[in-house]
Amino acid sequence: MGMAAGQARLLSITARLTDNELRSQTITNSKLRLADKSSEASQEYMDALNSTQLMFGMYSENGDLNYQSLTANTLLTYGDLKNQYSLVNSAGQIMLNGSDIKKYEASNTLAEFLYSYGIPEVDNPKFYEALKGIYGSTTTEDGSYLYEKLYDENNPNQWKDYFSAMTDNDIADLQNIVNKNPEDVTEADAQKFTNYVSNWASQVEGNPLIKDYANMGGSFSAYINGLLNLPEVEFPDENDPEFTDVSGDTQLAEKFNLASKQCYNNCHPPYSGSGQECYLHVLAYLLDYNGDLSGYPKNFNTTVSGKSISVSSTKITGAAISSQREEYPVGSGNYVAAKDMMKEVSQYLWDPENGCMAPVDNTDTTTYESSTLEKLLSNYKWVDSDGDGVYEKTLKTWPERVIDTYYAVENRDDLGVSYESLLPILDQFQVDMETALSSIFNEERFNNAVKAWQEEMGRWLKEVSDLKAEYIEDLENIPDKTIPDETDARYQWYVNLYYRMGGGAENADGTKNTNNYKELDENLINNTEWLQFALENGILTMEQATFSENGSEKYPEIGTYDWLSIIYTNASDIKSQENETAIAIAEVKYKNAMTEIENQDKKYDQDLKNLDSEHSALQTEYDSIKSVIDKNVERSFKAFS
Repeated sequence: MGMAAGQARLLSITARLTDNELRSQTITNSKLRLADKSSEASQEYMDALNSTQLMFGMYSENGDLNYQSLTANTLLTYGDLKNQYSLVNSAGQIMLNGSDIKKYEASNTLAEFLYSYGIPEVDNPKFYEALKGIYGSTTTEDGSYLYEKLYDENNPNQWKDYFSAMTDNDIADLQNIVNKNPEDVTEADAQKFTNYVSNWASQVEGNPLIKDYANMGGSFSAYINGLLNLPEVEFPDENDPEFTDVSGDTQLAEKFNLASKQCYNNCHPPYSGSGQECYLHVLAYLLDYNGDLSGYPKNFNTTVSGKSISVSSTKITGAAISSQREEYPVGSGNYVAAKDMMKEVSQYLWDPENGCMAPVDNTDTTTYESSTLEKLLSNYKWVDSDGDGVYEKTLKTWPERVIDTYYAVENRDDLGVSYESLLPILDQFQVDMETALSSIFNEERFNNAVKAWQEEMGRWLKEVSDLKAEYIEDLENIPDKTIPDETDARYQWYVNLYYRMGGGAENADGTKNTNNYKELDENLINNTEWLQFALENGILTMEQATFSENGSEKYPEIGTYDWLSIIYTNASDIKSQENETAIAIAEVKYKNAMTEIENQDKKYDQDLKNLDSEHSALQTEYDSIKSVIDKNVERSFKAFS
C-alpha cells in the first residue's frame, strides 16, 4: 500500500474511533438517565401507594352501610337514611346545584318549595284549632261548628270589617271625650258611652250568627264581650253633696235667715197673722222677685204636667217681709230692708249661671207613677228629654222646687194633705235653703272625679283596642288549611334547606335575596378530586343539620334543628381510604415504565458491546497501518541518508 493511501486510511480509522468514543459516552449518559427515570417511576408509584380518597357512607334500605367516592352531588342529594350536610364557601354561602336554586326562587312559600320536591299536601289540623281559638268550639243546630259559618276563606276579614264599620267612628268620638279636659266634659258626653254601647249591643243581638256572643268563646267572643261590657262607673253628678263644701256663714244664707224668720215663725203654731199662709209669702219672694210689682200676677208651671200657680202682688206686699228691717250684719247697728235681702236671694236662685239645684236625696222613692203630691214634694222630676216616650228621673232646679212647694202649700186641700203634714216639708225647705245658699261648689274635686271617670273609660277603650288587636292578630296568623305532609321522610330535609337558603327573604323589589347561596359549577358537582382538594385546603367548609331541642337562634323557623359548622374529618359519614384506582393506574404505569427502561438498558448494553468490538477492530487495523507507515518512513530516511 502507498504511503498516501495508508495515511488516508489512518485518518479515516482515527475519525471512526473518535466517533465510537462519542457514541459510547452518549449511550453511557442515556443509561444514567434511565436510572433517573427508574427513580421517578418508583416515586410516582410510592406516592400512589400513599394517596387516600374521601369516601361517603350511606345506608341502603336493608341497613347495609356502603361507601362511595365523596362528591358534592353525593353529599347534597337527599337520601332516606342520610345525615344532611351543606358545603359552604368563604362568604358563608351554601353551594347548591341549579335545580335546588330554581325551585327555591320559584317558590313564594315554604309549602310551595316542599311541594316542588313531591311532598304530599294534607289537611292541617292547626287550621281548625286556630279557628276554634278565634270563634270558639260551639256548635249550631245542624251539628256543625259555628266557626264554619263565621269564617269565610274568601273573605277572612268579614267580621273585622263588620265591627270596624259599626264601631270605629263611635270609638273615635268616645276617645275624644276621654282626651278632653275634665272641665269640658258634659253629661251629654258621658251619655254617649251608654248610647253607643247600647246601639252596638242591639246590632250584635240582632245578628243570628253572633247574638250568643257571651257563650261563643275564643278571641272574637272576648272582643265582643269587652266591647259591650261598659264599666259600671257613673259619670259624677255635680249636684252630689260630695262636691259641695258648706261654710255655714255665707252672706246669702244669713240674709235669707234674717229676712224670712218672721214669716217662717208665723207659719208654725200658735199661728200668728195669716198663719198657714205665711210661708207662701216666703216662697213668693223666692219666685223671681226683682222689686218690680208691675209684672204681677206672675204665672209659673210646676214640674207636674197641667199644674201651675199664679202669684199676686199681695203675696209680696202683704208679707211681713215687705216692711220689716233687720240688722245686718248682726251687731253692726246697720239695718237693711228684708225685701231687699230676699230680692238678692231670689235673683241668685234664678240666675242659671249659678246652677242652683235641689239637694240630692238618696232616700227618694218616687216613680213616674207616683201621685201628684209625691212628685211635687220630691226633689226630682220626670222628663222625656229625647221625646222617645221614656221619662228619666232628674234633679229639680231650686226655682222648680220653690214653684212645686208653693203649689203644694196653696192647694193642700185639693191634694188631700193637712197643713200639719206639710210643716216638716217646710222646715226641711228652710234648712235646705240655708244650706244651698251657704254652699260652695268644689270644682277641683268635681273635675278630679270627672278625670277618674275618664281614666276608667280610657282603660275600657284600651282594653277593647287590645282585644280587637288580639283578634286581628289571631285572624292574620291562621295557618294554611292544607300543608305539606310533615310525616314525609323528606319533609325535615327540605325545611332545613329552605331556611338555610334564606327562608324566602326578598329584596325591596320583590326578588329573592340570594345572599345565602350560590350555584355550584355543574362540571364540579361530580368531581371527587376537586371536592377533596377544596375541603383539604379550606376553600370549602361543611355544616350539618343537627337536632336541637331549643332550636336555632339563627334559623328559629326551622324548629328543633340547627345548622352547625363541622370539620369534614369529624363527619361520621366521611372517611379516608387508599385510592385503589390511583394505585392500580400507578402500578400499571410503573410496570410499563420499568419494562421500557429495562429494554432500553439492554439495547444500550448491546450497543456498547458492539461499539467496543468495532473499536477493538479499528484499533488493531490502526496499529497495523501505522506500523507499515512507520517502516516505510524508516526505509525512506535510510535511502536518502
